[in-house]
Formats: sequence, structure tokens, C-alpha cells
Amino acid sequence: MVLCLDQLYLCSLYRRLAYALVVSKMIEGKKVRLRGLELSDLDEIMKHWNNMELRNLVGSTDGGPMSRSDEEEWIRSTWKQRQEKKAFHFGIETIEDNKLIGGTGLFNIDWTSRSAMTGISIYNPECWGKRYGQESLDLLLSFAFRNLNLNRVELDTFDFNKRAQKCYVKVGFKEVGRRRKARFIDGQYCDDIIMDILKDEWLTKSSK
Repeated sequence: MVLCLDQLYLCSLYRRLAYALVVSKMIEGKKVRLRGLELSDLDEIMKHWNNMELRNLVGSTDGGPMSRSDEEEWIRSTWKQRQEKKAFHFGIETIEDNKLIGGTGLFNIDWTSRSAMTGISIYNPECWGKRYGQESLDLLLSFAFRNLNLNRVELDTFDFNKRAQKCYVKVGFKEVGRRRKARFIDGQYCDDIIMDILKDEWLTKSSK
């Protein structure tokens, strides 16, 4: 049976929609959901991403202000990385009003050792301290351990970012190392704190 182009397009569209629904359900919590990034997210991202306080927290001020075209290129690159299973980047969206408030993801994935790096950023300062980051990381770790069968996830943060450290500990991350005076941020040297969590640790914690 030969399908016309319109039928092939509809079949492809239905497959993409079905996949999107499965992923949305799979990584949705009580307050936030994780979803793929879209070019339509650019307006919201650009409202906050050049906030130097935010950029200091994630250690990315040395590149200077980012342009809209820079961010568009980065979003497009996340699609390719996801297809090639090199990284999985997600937007963090509130369930209450479907608003993009941040981003998280898994990258530097080592499929042999079943390990990956992660990071998270809540863009809008008005959303800080509301436990959006904590739930987002729990959702991400569920995806990492239960769906990708990873065994270890690592992150790093800076010694001055006490709020982030508190969040990571609540999720279950443990400090495993420290690079002393490793980064120069906002006029001073700071320690780079390394934290990780293992699959069995997270499963034990999440079952309580």
C-alpha cells in the first residue's frame, strides 16, 4: 500500500505527539514537569539569562552577555544531542500555569560506566526558594535511574551557593570532593564542590 505525502506527514505527527505525551507523563511531578526545550522558550529565557547574579551561581559569566542567537543555537543543539543520546536537556515548567521557569539535564554521559553529570538553573529569581529545583532534580533522577538505567549522577556547585547545596542534600546528593579556589567568580576565588548520588541511594530514599 502506498501512502501519500499527507498521510506520511500525519503518521509522523501522530508518532511525535504520542511520544511527547508519554515523556510528559513520565517526568511530571506535583508542581513542575520536565519537557524538551523549544524555540518559543527564547523570550522567557532571555528575560533572565543575562542576570549576572544567576550567571554567577552557575559559573558562566566569563563568556559575557549571551545573545538571542546564541541561545537559539544552543536550543537547537540540545535536540541533536538528545537524538544521539549524548545529553538530555529539559525545560522546567510549572504545572499550575505552564510557565517555563528554568532548565536542567543530563550530560557528559558515560554509557559504559552508567554515569552522567547534571546541572540545574531556575531562571526567575521570584521562583527561587519555592522547592521547584528540588522536585525538578527528583524527576530528573527518576528518569536517569529508572529509564536510562544510569548508576551515578554527579554535579558541582560553588562554596558560596548555600541555597543550592541545601537543595542538593535534600534530594540525596553527598559531597565527595572539593577543588579549592578552583574558580574565579565576581572578583574572588571560590571552591568547586563535587557532589554525587548513586542509584541505590536514590531508590532507597525515594521509597520512604
